[in-house]
Amino acid sequence: RNRHFSPTTTTSSTTTTSSSPTHTTHNSNYRGLTIHSLSTSNPITEIAPLLSSVLFGNAKADQIVRAARDVLSKFGGKVPESAEGGLKEITGIGPKLAEILSAVNRRESYL
Repeated sequence: RNRHFSPTTTTSSTTTTSSSPTHTTHNSNYRGLTIHSLSTSNPITEIAPLLSSVLFGNAKADQIVRAARDVLSKFGGKVPESAEGGLKEITGIGPKLAEILSAVNRRESYL
C-alpha cells in the first residue's frame, strides 16, 4: 500500500511539544496551508498567529516555514517516508521524531 505523508501534517508535528496540543493544521488545506504556501509565508505575521496556544510559537512558526522550504528544495515537495530516506534532513525533525514518523508510515492500519 502506497502512502505519503502530508507535508503540512508532518511539519505541524513539530508544534505539539507544549502541554496543550494544538489542532491548527489538522489537514493539508486548513486555511489554505500547503507546502508551497508555507514555504513563502512570513512566519511571524502569517503562521505564528495560528500557533498562539503553543509555547514558543514564533520559533516554531519559523521552523515550519524552514521545514517547508527544505521539503521543496531537497525533496521536490514530497516528504520522505523514513528517517533513512531523509526525514532528519528537514528543519525541526530530529532522530526521535523521524523514527516516530517512519513507524506511523509503516503501520498497516490506522484504526
